[in-house]
Amino acid sequence: MKLTWTLSLTSFFLMLSACAPEAEISHVEEETAILLFSEEEEAVISFSALMSNQSERPSDELVINWEVNDEEVLDLFSEPELVMESEGESFSIGGGERFMVSETYFLDEAPADTEALSGAIDGVVTNEDGEEVDRFTFDQIEEA
Repeated sequence: MKLTWTLSLTSFFLMLSACAPEAEISHVEEETAILLFSEEEEAVISFSALMSNQSERPSDELVINWEVNDEEVLDLFSEPELVMESEGESFSIGGGERFMVSETYFLDEAPADTEALSGAIDGVVTNEDGEEVDRFTFDQIEEA
C-alpha cells in the first residue's frame, strides 16, 4: 500500500511539473540598440539588448548570437569571424526579471551611412537544446 501511495504521489508531481508554464523570453524594443563609437581612426560597434522574462518561471540557460545579414556591413568588422561564430556567455533570467546583454566589436572603419546598419543585424536567443527562443532585428542606431 505504501509503495502504491508513493508511486501515485510521484506520478502526480511529475504530471504537475510537466504542465508548468514555460518562461516567456523576449527583448524590450525601446532598450535594444546598436551603439556606434568613433574617435579619429578607431571605430567600435556595440550590440545592446535588454531581455525580459514575462513569466514567473525562471528561464533555462540561454545564449544570444548575432547574425549579420548584409555582406557590406559584415565587411566593416575588423574580425568578422568573431561576430559570425560568437558563442556568448550563457545567462538565465529569473521570473518577471530583465537581463541586459551587450557585446562590443572593433570596426575597420565607421560606416559612412549609419542608417545602413538598421535592419542588417539580428539577435538570436537559443536555449540549451539549441531551440530558438527569441529573434529580433536591431532597428535603433545610436552614435556616441
